[in-house]
Amino acid sequence: MNDGPIVRRISFDIHGEFITQLAREWFYTGEKSHEKVIEILMDSMTGTDTPEAQIRRYAEDILLGRAALKGSTAAGTYHLETYEPGEEEQMPKSMNIWKEVERRKKAEKDLRRMIERWDVAMDHISESTQRAIRKELGEETAEDRQQDALDSFMARMMDEEEHTTEDYGWLEPNGTFHAVEWGDHQEWANDYLDKNLTQEERFAAMVEINASGMVKNYPDVIGAADYLVRRGWVLLHNPQQGIAIPTRDITREYTKAQKEFLYDYYMERDCKEEANAIWQDE
Repeated sequence: MNDGPIVRRISFDIHGEFITQLAREWFYTGEKSHEKVIEILMDSMTGTDTPEAQIRRYAEDILLGRAALKGSTAAGTYHLETYEPGEEEQMPKSMNIWKEVERRKKAEKDLRRMIERWDVAMDHISESTQRAIRKELGEETAEDRQQDALDSFMARMMDEEEHTTEDYGWLEPNGTFHAVEWGDHQEWANDYLDKNLTQEERFAAMVEINASGMVKNYPDVIGAADYLVRRGWVLLHNPQQGIAIPTRDITREYTKAQKEFLYDYYMERDCKEEANAIWQDE
């Protein structure tokens, strides 16, 4: 019985054809940068007295089909093959660098034309539509947000129609709406919990609110507004005093009663986009 150490040998075999194909695919698909691919190929040709500049030229020739790594290191046949003019490898169309230059020139020309059309189109549409486009593209600016807030404020202030509900307030999961003056939503929530929760429930609420990080500097139940939102209530409010924005717990869906209320709420105020968004928000 041999009690000596167990020796395990691990051998590696590098195939030149694999490195050549992989490097070309990385380069022509753009998966890796030109410099990174050249670096990998150069590292695959070290160990000789060949100058670095010449090795770099060989790496570039490999990408162009003018040279290729061949053979296996395990078999001792690993080597670089270079081709004379007219003997180059037939590269796939997707790896034809000259065709790629033509495609890029055409793409640049098409892009310039599209930009020209875009600029003309933007000159013929309203600023509000331009802001909506930037918002949809995720390119909304601080000025856009300020203007949207001003537009919302003006729309609300100039609205002379009689509505079935006030502009701001709390909406219960069952669709019951409680009108609240602007800026009083936290105080209203405090009063609501004070009147509708037992002492034990109020204590449990405070523990939950503080434990969840909903800490606010209010004298009564801390973070009462957050507490209601977590229980499915929707706050209709707008810090800039514009058209109300619904605030809800993002982990909860609107109830059917809430959706019906909010749809009618926005339609009454001629806010069709906001109304339709309520039912699209699934």
